[in-house]
Amino acid sequence: NDFKVTLSQLEDDLLSQLSTADPATILDNIPLIEGLEKTKATSKEIAEQVELAQKTEVEINTSRELYRPVAAEGSMLFFLIIQLCFIEHMYQYSLDSFVNFLYKAIDRTEATDDIQERTKRLISVIRMTIFRWVNRGLFERHKLIFCSMLTFKLFQKGFLQEDFSPAYFNYLLRAPMSVGMENPLQEWLPTKNWGLVLKL
Repeated sequence: NDFKVTLSQLEDDLLSQLSTADPATILDNIPLIEGLEKTKATSKEIAEQVELAQKTEVEINTSRELYRPVAAEGSMLFFLIIQLCFIEHMYQYSLDSFVNFLYKAIDRTEATDDIQERTKRLISVIRMTIFRWVNRGLFERHKLIFCSMLTFKLFQKGFLQEDFSPAYFNYLLRAPMSVGMENPLQEWLPTKNWGLVLKL
């Protein structure tokens, strides 16, 4: 962007000199000719720098896309842990703390030249680092809830080998049941549970 500004200033100066120059002596005007040469040389230099900057931008964009799964993992984990305040208002996690642990996880990740392998390692280490950090601060009764939240989120994203069924997940969360049906197993199965079995 600075290149374009410099080029624009040079062009404005050149146009200003051309507009004030005497048409009869324009070829004898040494400062004008030197200004034109300077603008031409600077324009060529700027064009080379812009081309280099564009190549660098392509490389940066390519690298960024390769690391996008890591960013998605970090985003998923952060938005997951900030939901813990609905369970207990005391569970408040700042973005600064999260980023601090994220950097620690990145530093701990074993280096490799293969970007795909590096991405997998980063995701794994980030997930475990954040999980341990959050789990350490939870009450015992809430640790299983956090594990379940994380597991269901990984199911939804397709990171686990088992298939995720939204219908089964909704059934688990909402526990819908059929009502008004006769329970033939009342001796050992409560009517409420019979309604859940029928709905399944």
